Amino acid sequence: MNHRLTVATLALCFAPTAFAQNVVLSEIRVDEPGFDLSEYVELAGVAGTSLNGLSIVVVGDGDAGSPNGVVESVIALSGSVGSSGRFLVAEATFSFSATPDLYADFEFESSDNTTFFLVSGFSGGVGTDLDTNDDGTLDNTPWTALLSSVAFVRNASPDGVSNEFYYSATTVGPVGGDSPAHAYLCADSAAWKAGALDPASGNDTPGAANPACGSSIALEFSELRTKQPGDDTDEYVEFVGTPGAPLAGLTYVVIGDKAASGTNPADYVGFVEMALPLDGAVVPADGRLVIAEPTVTFPLEVDWVTPTDGLLFEDNSTSRTHLVVAGWTGATLTDLDTNNDGTLDSTPWTSIITSVAILGPFTTDRVYSPNQVQPDVTFTGTFTAGHAFACTPAGTWTAGAFTFYAAGGDTPGAPNRACAAGQVLECGELTAGACNVEHATPFCTDTNCCNAVCSVDPDCCVTAWDAACVTQAATSCAAATASCEFVDVRLNEIRIDMTGTDLKEFVEIAGTPGASLDGLTLIVIGDGSSGTSLSGFIERVRPLVGVSIPADGTLLIGNPGVTPDVGNGAGTAGANLTQDWLENSDNLTFLLVRGFTGAINTDLDTNDDGTFDSTPWVEIVDGIALVESATTPPVGTEYAYGANRVGPDGVNVPGHVWRCQDTGCWNIGLFDPTANQTAGNETPGLDNVECDTGTCAGDFNADGVRDGADLGALLAGWGTSSGDVNDDGTTDGADLGAFLAVFGQPCE
Repeated sequence: MNHRLTVATLALCFAPTAFAQNVVLSEIRVDEPGFDLSEYVELAGVAGTSLNGLSIVVVGDGDAGSPNGVVESVIALSGSVGSSGRFLVAEATFSFSATPDLYADFEFESSDNTTFFLVSGFSGGVGTDLDTNDDGTLDNTPWTALLSSVAFVRNASPDGVSNEFYYSATTVGPVGGDSPAHAYLCADSAAWKAGALDPASGNDTPGAANPACGSSIALEFSELRTKQPGDDTDEYVEFVGTPGAPLAGLTYVVIGDKAASGTNPADYVGFVEMALPLDGAVVPADGRLVIAEPTVTFPLEVDWVTPTDGLLFEDNSTSRTHLVVAGWTGATLTDLDTNNDGTLDSTPWTSIITSVAILGPFTTDRVYSPNQVQPDVTFTGTFTAGHAFACTPAGTWTAGAFTFYAAGGDTPGAPNRACAAGQVLECGELTAGACNVEHATPFCTDTNCCNAVCSVDPDCCVTAWDAACVTQAATSCAAATASCEFVDVRLNEIRIDMTGTDLKEFVEIAGTPGASLDGLTLIVIGDGSSGTSLSGFIERVRPLVGVSIPADGTLLIGNPGVTPDVGNGAGTAGANLTQDWLENSDNLTFLLVRGFTGAINTDLDTNDDGTFDSTPWVEIVDGIALVESATTPPVGTEYAYGANRVGPDGVNVPGHVWRCQDTGCWNIGLFDPTANQTAGNETPGLDNVECDTGTCAGDFNADGVRDGADLGALLAGWGTSSGDVNDDGTTDGADLGAFLAVFGQPCE
């Protein structure tokens, strides 16, 4: 290393540029046996990046005069990086099989200390002296930005007299007492490696990916955000690494699942979801590289902006393994773990530089990194962490908050949260403390209640959950409850949402077989579609004139997908609206009324205070509200109406609800209709399940014994009320423990 390199020179070499996607020097040949006919310079960068305004500047000793820091050659660039991520500049006599992107006249000196610069806005010329006092420090830098540099070294300890200085901290050589004839940036590190004098026996790959060198770059994952509430605009990844290290030749790979498509079944293990080339990314001077998409709201911290949708982070709760690899030869949507045993059957790369796995809640998931982030456990369930970071100084991987920047958890471009600070809290965290109890930390465990309280008193989510927060919770967080009484003609079962396309939405009415429903109307109240009314808007009207309860005692109104008794349209008995006829992700109130005189799109709550201002009916025969937010006022949704309510299902409105055949109590079903039918709780057009099973808790299929079939029903109902053993309204770990205590025992 040149001992005369100063701090100022090093700062110059590592200075960040104004370019969103950097381009770097990747491979250079300056000499060969005989005539030098095939000299070339290869650049690496993001495909499509413009090179207009950039120059390759070669600095050595000049032909005469000053022995140091003289510009020997200048190549003005034009065009853009090709689809291969490479740009090749060569002489007209170039004899390799690759086709150059740009031809130029080269004046490359060999057997000397020589420095190659890739710069923008070069205003000098051949013969310009950049080190006027010959002290090894550049006095003149006639460019606007430095993108990349490398020195070909013949003498590692020059004196500036008999051996000229060089001007880059990135060096290659000497080789056998001479400077390299050829050198390339290793595909698996930030190091340069010398090639052979004779191309026939060397590692020349002009215009293509460089070879790996069997070394590893100093690069580690530091922080990840892969999802957040709403649109995932602030996804990012942060690495820590060697300042100035280019990531050319490396690829960011995510291994997760494959969704079902056509005749192909879903596979939740070992599929390549993303493969993002990192050519052009360079670790900045502070050693923290933040990579994000153009949509982020914190642009000052972003060092490298990916192409649109460059970070393809799926928004679900299965496990993911994030890796940076060298020598990537694979492709997305390929299965690397064909037998799903947690061991990769194929590894289409030469080496793994760094990795981290974000664990999901499912035991069938597999990950492929020793660095693992545990699932994020909240009051409403267990999820894959949306944000994760290696806390300082121990580097322990920790789940952050689902909400971006919540309580200081996100620190892109800055040191990570200290391990001693403990878990990042937010509304819904299991360790946040109960909403009805004072505690010194902010937030509380019930997500909806927490959000409702903090909308009134923000300090409850900033400073502490004090007495004022508890008092506000008593006002804002009334639970949604439903009566277990039912009338002769009643709402019996409803599905408003499901996995995939909503092909099976329905409303079921039960009553005496043959009973006429003349004079009754089913109405659905939500928020309307015009945006002028927030609550109390009549969204659906289904008159039941001329309709009677079928012989089986249930009237099914719905999509063709559930083979309804009548359609869901407002006209004739067979009329159908579109398949997706019921609103999702909101509080929604279903009323069966007599003597309806109103109309669809009517606003019944003009001041949006949760109380009807008009009631265009004679009486309400039955009603049930499906609740996403049970708080007063509701959070992020419209009001629900009436005392008879069911939900929320975690933090969501229930996709399916059903009434016990014998007691009339409302229950939350599963979001997936197939799983719900397996559990026996979804029975459109048929009698519902009876719920009063006596003292035989856990015998869900009423066969007289608590066995594997009942265990399957309990697990299928996890997070809802359908697998509840201890009668607390939610199927959770306590129910599993109670069930296992009586597993295998017959009912008495």
